[in-house]
Amino acid sequence: MSVVIPFDYEGQPVQFNADGWLNATRIASRLGKEPTAWLRQIDTLEYISFMAEALGLNSVPRTELDEIKALGTSAPGIKNRILTLAKSTGLVKSRVGAGGGTWLHPKLAVVFARWLDTKFAVWCDLKIDSILHGDMSVREQLEQALKTLSGRKALASEHGKGLSAWRWDKPVLENSVQFWIGQVQLSLGFDEAA
Repeated sequence: MSVVIPFDYEGQPVQFNADGWLNATRIASRLGKEPTAWLRQIDTLEYISFMAEALGLNSVPRTELDEIKALGTSAPGIKNRILTLAKSTGLVKSRVGAGGGTWLHPKLAVVFARWLDTKFAVWCDLKIDSILHGDMSVREQLEQALKTLSGRKALASEHGKGLSAWRWDKPVLENSVQFWIGQVQLSLGFDEAA
């Protein structure tokens, strides 16, 4: 995942990355649900498969979808099979550790959000649109700050002398990245406190 942009929805943290992917695990847990409960539904698998096909990604073969529909979710092991097939499309990613959880492609985020809560779905749709189509000059500044931070880190790793300079440059560069994340949020109207 790329840089995570945190937002606030009614006092609850919601994480998107710069490409609009939603951290489904974090928000679902705040609303008392689990993303796997949504991902293990036959209708969800069918939607994900058709979306993957429309986007030119790996879709689930129609014969396999029909077989799963015929078996139903009460068949042994079918829910895990559905989850595995959903992940195989590339529209669902799971990570372990810091920043981990189940991340959903922007094309799935609103459908998932609708399953969680309708009001949240509308909010989510607007935020994804803002991330993907918002103020590009601010987003470009963020990307430049990230590129500079990454470049200096790589240089520091390559050169022993660079480590000393990195020690002093790192806080300044990290502050620059944090500043531009804040600017992205403000320019896209994410200042919920106002």
